[in-house]
Amino acid sequence: MSVPLTHRVGGWLPPDSDVLLHWVRRLVKEVDRRAGHKEFSPVVKDLRTLIESTPRLRMLASAMFDEVPDKDPYRTDPNGCRQVRDYHHMLCLFDIIVNEKAPEWSKTEYNSGLIGFPFNAILDWPMATPSGYAFFLDKEVNVQLRNVLNYWRDNVLKTSKSLYVVTKNEKGWLSDEATVCVVDDAGAHGSPFHDIFKCDLSDEDHWGFKSWDDFFVREFKDINVLRPVGRKDDLRWVVNSCESKPFSLQMNVKEYDTFWLKGQPYSVAEMMGHHENAADFVDGTVYQAFLSATSYHRWNSPVKGRVVHAEVIEGTYFSEPTITGFTNPVGPDPAAPDQAQGYITHVATRAMFLIEADDPKDGGGSIGLICAIYVGMADVSTCEIANKFKFPRSKPIAVEKGEELGMFHHGGSTHCLLFPKDLQLRWVTEAFPGAAKKNLPIRSRLVYVEKNEG
Repeated sequence: MSVPLTHRVGGWLPPDSDVLLHWVRRLVKEVDRRAGHKEFSPVVKDLRTLIESTPRLRMLASAMFDEVPDKDPYRTDPNGCRQVRDYHHMLCLFDIIVNEKAPEWSKTEYNSGLIGFPFNAILDWPMATPSGYAFFLDKEVNVQLRNVLNYWRDNVLKTSKSLYVVTKNEKGWLSDEATVCVVDDAGAHGSPFHDIFKCDLSDEDHWGFKSWDDFFVREFKDINVLRPVGRKDDLRWVVNSCESKPFSLQMNVKEYDTFWLKGQPYSVAEMMGHHENAADFVDGTVYQAFLSATSYHRWNSPVKGRVVHAEVIEGTYFSEPTITGFTNPVGPDPAAPDQAQGYITHVATRAMFLIEADDPKDGGGSIGLICAIYVGMADVSTCEIANKFKFPRSKPIAVEKGEELGMFHHGGSTHCLLFPKDLQLRWVTEAFPGAAKKNLPIRSRLVYVEKNEG
């Protein structure tokens, strides 16, 4: 039995819960076969110690599994038991992943959206419970989860251990089936992979990629040809900051709003981490778009100007609002936090840039200060700001329209552009949610700021 999904958004996790459960079932079978295999890795042991350090966390960690309904499709093994039985079983699964597992290619999983998100797959039902809601908002829990994800990144994803999935075999990301899908997602149907992305075909085994992460943050072969900057010399044009598909466009956003409820309205002060410039965007406009699992995962500046501030705001990794959990009358979102992308811009780990756009020479249509936020989701463990733009700095840093600002590692999820009030914004048709059938190219025209008449 599958859980219905009324609106699949980001394409990260499956619209059919059977695919997710099949993946978890295979991992559980492997872990159970190794029962008592070894002592936990230090980062997993630290998470266990934290859970067991206070009655409150141990209670929540236990209850979030107990609160998963005892019925199909949540009860899925042949003995009628839950797939992931309790938090200790969860830790056993984590330990195998952080030491051995890199995302394998699978056309079935690609079609369903389950690519490279093993932690989210394990936690999908527990995070949808009331106790899971409290557990995954806990600050100390998220510090330990960040350590687990970073260990996985540094121990597997960024090392040669992960090269077993960067090959031409059927489960490899260089297979004909995989590269066709990656190229199609880049809007270059029919082109060879090596014509679109930088690689070294003289290395027959791995095409010059050093790790899974190296493949995932691949660069365009010639970005200026493949992704030219839209109206580069017209300062009133703002360009697309990520290779992404529109999710939301909201105007007259409030300083504080109920972002955790239906509709997920934006709460500017909280999504900007209570930065002192948040007031500049109250009553302004927020544009949000999401990155697919096989998208280009680097960020580029939407305007020419000066970066006046950049920081990573530490936050959650597996938090979803109760509106997409088991309290929802139609059941939980099996692709969480896919449907909660507005919510996670307020609570998840994210990189934030404040950019003062250059004024047009005639003085009309000035954009002023804009805010760009790049949000990590679920297993995404790193939002990396390019060295040039890391703060603190003694003065603002000049940036060109379309210049690279940073990147996600191991995935990425969603990003926002915030505009101050009183701007006359004329969006391209494809920027409206639901209008685009594929990703809007990075650095392409997104919105035009009309010339002020007054």
